Amino acid sequence: MATLEKIRQRKKILALVIGAALLAFIIEEGVRALGLIGSTTTIAKVGSEKVEIQDFMNRMQLVNADEQNNDQRVDGAVRQQQVLDEMINEKMLEQVYEKLGIEVSSDEITQLMTGKNPAPAVMQFAQQAGAQTPAEIYDFITNPGKHGVQKEQVAELKMQWDRLTDDIYKQYRFAKLQDLMAGCMQANDLDRAMMAEEENVTNVVNFAKVEYNTLPDDKYPVSDEEIKAQWEKLKPMFKKEEQYRLIHYIAVNIEPNAEDIAAANKIADAAYNALLKGRGVDSVRVLGTVHVDTAKAALSDMPVKVRDMFASAEVGTVRRDTTAGPARHVMYKLMNKEMSLDSVMMSYVIVQGDAKMQKEVLDKLNGGKTLDELKKSYPQKVEGKLKEWQRVVSAPDSTKVKMAGTDKYFVYASGAQGATLVKIDEKKPMKMFYTMATVSYDAYASTKTSDGLHDKLQDYLNKNKTAKEFAENAAKAGFNAVEMVVSANTPQLGIDQFQGGIKDTRKAIKWAFEKSSKPGTVSPIFSDNSDVLVAAAVDEIYDGDYMPYTYGPSKEMLTNLVRNEKKGDDLIKKYKGKANDLNGYAQLMGVSVDTANVVFAGGDPKIEQKIIGRICGSKQGVCQGPVKGDRAVYVYQIVKQEKSERQPSKEELDRSYAQRRGSRIYASPRYINQVLTKTFKPKKNTIKFY
Repeated sequence: MATLEKIRQRKKILALVIGAALLAFIIEEGVRALGLIGSTTTIAKVGSEKVEIQDFMNRMQLVNADEQNNDQRVDGAVRQQQVLDEMINEKMLEQVYEKLGIEVSSDEITQLMTGKNPAPAVMQFAQQAGAQTPAEIYDFITNPGKHGVQKEQVAELKMQWDRLTDDIYKQYRFAKLQDLMAGCMQANDLDRAMMAEEENVTNVVNFAKVEYNTLPDDKYPVSDEEIKAQWEKLKPMFKKEEQYRLIHYIAVNIEPNAEDIAAANKIADAAYNALLKGRGVDSVRVLGTVHVDTAKAALSDMPVKVRDMFASAEVGTVRRDTTAGPARHVMYKLMNKEMSLDSVMMSYVIVQGDAKMQKEVLDKLNGGKTLDELKKSYPQKVEGKLKEWQRVVSAPDSTKVKMAGTDKYFVYASGAQGATLVKIDEKKPMKMFYTMATVSYDAYASTKTSDGLHDKLQDYLNKNKTAKEFAENAAKAGFNAVEMVVSANTPQLGIDQFQGGIKDTRKAIKWAFEKSSKPGTVSPIFSDNSDVLVAAAVDEIYDGDYMPYTYGPSKEMLTNLVRNEKKGDDLIKKYKGKANDLNGYAQLMGVSVDTANVVFAGGDPKIEQKIIGRICGSKQGVCQGPVKGDRAVYVYQIVKQEKSERQPSKEELDRSYAQRRGSRIYASPRYINQVLTKTFKPKKNTIKFY
């Protein structure tokens, strides 16, 4: 019954079909408008393989349907980028699988989908669909007539099952590749011996250090020639696979101003007064822009804030939420209070047959026959579940009356071809339920406000027509010009490693890669995102094979490296040979002696790893230094070496090796993807399509 109910409740199937068809039309028309039908139809190249735009469109239709079904809203360019990356990864893996002969057999898939120990994802899918086992849901899909439903009714469920089968196939094929990678990176006896030695000796170290950041930067100037020379030394670090643009952008949020908020307050006050005077909420609905939602719930299911408002309130009470903020208005009205049946433990039996058979089964159930006995008497015609808890608070009152008044099986629903018979085994105590109306209204930017913000930004662009002016004068005009490096595949402005970007700003990035967008060029205003106005300016174009040393973050890093080298050399020259022991050096440096415990495999965060390697190779009792690290100059002395009395087992050493040097790293999905990307060097052509 639960499986059938889930199918019958899928009200969005038609919407998904229409939505998917509409998306296909939009993408195809966009491609046609670009003149790419019949010419460039490749959106990405992966070695000798291609990702064609039609295949990409088909995949996007499926993803779009899923998102509509789940009421998700994801930025289009972000989702397109994710889907394309997924398809590129599949192309890379497919070529690797073919070369290595990695395959998942049909027998393996059968076991993973419907065997005794199915894959966890399959088990979860079956349970969410209302089945006890994957085999049960598979039987429901492949033999719908047996369960009293039409083939068309299980079409969507079958599609989901087929997609899950494909996903499981991909997952376990990749798992075989991971196993193969892990098998190539197992510790041998020499590895274990080295691991044991690295972790066996703990060095107790006294040390003194002077950190470079304690020295003034202005005493160590760094020239452009020195920065460039450092860049040449580290050039491989700056290798890039894509073209980049250095831009500044301004994003103006379209938000209600004080006048808009005042207007919203009047509407909210009118809604509040209408709630106070009216018996229901119809008087509020006529305001149009106010959203009204009615729900029935027990106090325990309400948010704490609402629960506290209405725990002892009378029907008709109205409360206003004063914590929602100046641009949002929320108020509640208690519409009704009533004791109601909440949850029942029920047994139900589904009968496939005519009215005569339905009555026979009902009489036998109430005469003492068990479900198992009836299954034998009516093979493939009777199914059911016993003693399952269900919430029934939302059930019709007529159904609650039936549930409250009998301990025998009764007809819950029936038709010419079958019936559902239900018996209530146990009832939880009745609860007080509150019917609550939530009324909300959000202040929004008026047309006047939106136009004013647009005019202000346009006026700024008219007066600042170069990229330099665009960036330098923004703060004075009340704007924030944000610097950003974008590639042709960057989906949004503002996106970085810590947070998502500004939705629907892909057009501004596409503009930066147009032929007419030279360094110094300023864009028009982009308003695809109805909540944000965006403009951009191109500062520099990076088309070479390496990110130049003049790029801001690169230059800053290189400058710090050169400056720290100078500081380190200066400190070594200042202190070397000027003291005889650690205390003398500490006094000379003006610092205190500190202590740390280090092993070769790792150490104390107070000492950088570069110095830990030197410490573990030093003699006990001998003052060492000063030595130059990346962040400080150190003087140190090992005061004690402690050997562990316990020798790690082979299994422990193998786990440690796997985690630090073996399969935990090199068989991880992230590392495999990095290796494949460097090997195949996929090229994206997204700028021509979206």
